[in-house]
Amino acid sequence: YHYNVADSRLRQHVEKGNEDGLFISCVASAANLWALIMDAGTGFTSQVYELSTVFLHKDWIMEQWEKNYYISSIAGANNGSSLVVMSKGTPYTQQSYKLSESFPFKWINKKWKEGFHVTSMTTAGSCWGVVMSRNSGFSDQVVELDFLYPSEGIHRRWESGYRITSMAATADQAAFILSIPKRKMMDETQETLRTSSFPSTHV
Repeated sequence: YHYNVADSRLRQHVEKGNEDGLFISCVASAANLWALIMDAGTGFTSQVYELSTVFLHKDWIMEQWEKNYYISSIAGANNGSSLVVMSKGTPYTQQSYKLSESFPFKWINKKWKEGFHVTSMTTAGSCWGVVMSRNSGFSDQVVELDFLYPSEGIHRRWESGYRITSMAATADQAAFILSIPKRKMMDETQETLRTSSFPSTHV
């Protein structure tokens, strides 16, 4: 993994990972710098990414959808720019995303009814970006939305077999998506960590 990566250094980290047979599994942002996790076990066969000053750049995303890439990870920065990673080899069959000044709960509800689940989300400044996909591998999904870290709600969901699968926050709201996978995970446990800098020693 790499963290505190400036825009200009992103490409070299990704290229180096690709040479070692790794694909990006997860991206995040803090203080307009990027963090990325690269992984040998993603199952992806090909990957493209775009760093754009436009938050979730629609034209580029649509262009990649045409080529059968699906959004696998997104991150937005405080300055409104975003990093979108799209991959081949995902289980997804269809995708939709929404930008919203407030958390798009109504839209998520509507999409749940159409067989979509939230597969990634992020924020840039006060704007939310939520991606929902068909054939996500989840059988059920819930949202915990709070002005602080919703510890009680998360623990209650954990006890019912849910696992955190996406999270994002603006300066005044945090959203956690918890899902139940269709395939039962064996002995999987989850912990959360809240730190002011990247928890490299803990990881």
